[in-house]
Amino acid sequence: MSDLAAFSRTERRGVLVSASDAGLCYGVNEAVRQVRDEGLVTGASLLVVAPFARDAVRRLGPKLGVQLALNAEHEMFEMRPVTYAPSLFGGRGGFPVEAADAAEHADPEEVIREFRAQIERAKLLGVVPTFLASHDDVVARHLALFDVFLELAEEYQLPIRHGYTFAGTSLDAARLARERGHFVAERTVNWTGLGGESLEELFEQLPEGVTEIIVSPAVAGDELSAVLSDAERRVATLAALRAAQPRVVAQRHGIAWLSWDDLHAS
Repeated sequence: MSDLAAFSRTERRGVLVSASDAGLCYGVNEAVRQVRDEGLVTGASLLVVAPFARDAVRRLGPKLGVQLALNAEHEMFEMRPVTYAPSLFGGRGGFPVEAADAAEHADPEEVIREFRAQIERAKLLGVVPTFLASHDDVVARHLALFDVFLELAEEYQLPIRHGYTFAGTSLDAARLARERGHFVAERTVNWTGLGGESLEELFEQLPEGVTEIIVSPAVAGDELSAVLSDAERRVATLAALRAAQPRVVAQRHGIAWLSWDDLHAS
C-alpha cells in the first residue's frame, strides 16, 4: 500500500474505491466480498444497524468503515435505532425513510448517543473501524449533526468520508472539517457505471490529492429485488466494476491505489 505522508508531499493523485452498505442483505454482502477479494475496491463500510451486519463481518473481516445511519431509504426495508431515542423514529416505527425527515427531527444529544452506540456495536461484532461515514449523507442536512459527526471522529481518532454539501447555505463543510484537523478527500464521487462518465474518463480528470469513489454493488437474487428499491442499479454496478477494472485504470494513469487503513495509519 502507498504511504499517505509520502504521497501528500509529492502532490500526486490518489484514489480510494469504497464499497458501501455492507450489512443490508446477503446480495450486498456477497457482492462486497467479491469486489474486495478481486481487488476492485480498497475498502468497505458497514451498516451496523442493518439485519445482515453480523454476516457482513463474517464475510469481510474486521477492517471496515462504520456507516452511521439515521434513516432507512428503502420502503420495504426497515432499520431501527440501537438506543432509546424518540426523536430518531419515523412514522412507520423505525428510522424515517427520508434523510431530510430524519435530520429535521433528530435531537443532536440523542444522535451522539446513537452514533456512539452504533460504533460500539460494530466493535462488539469484531470490527476494527477504519473510517466513519454518514449513511445517505444525513449529517449534511444540519450543522449540528455534522458537528456530532466530527466530534465522534475525533473521539475515536478515525478519518471521515466527507463529500457532503449543505444545499441552500454558504457553509463550507470541507473547510470546517479541515480546520479541525480532519482528512477530507478532494473529491467524492458516487459511481454506478450506468451512463455518465466511465471510470477511464473519471480517472483522467481526478484532481491532485485523494479522491474517493463510492460504489454500491450487489449480487442478483430474489431477496435483493424484494427488499431494495435500487436492486437493478446495484447489480449493474457489480458488472460495471468488473468490466472497468479500476485498479488497472488507476495504474495506467499513475494514480496511487489507497486504502482507508493507509489514512488511519497516517
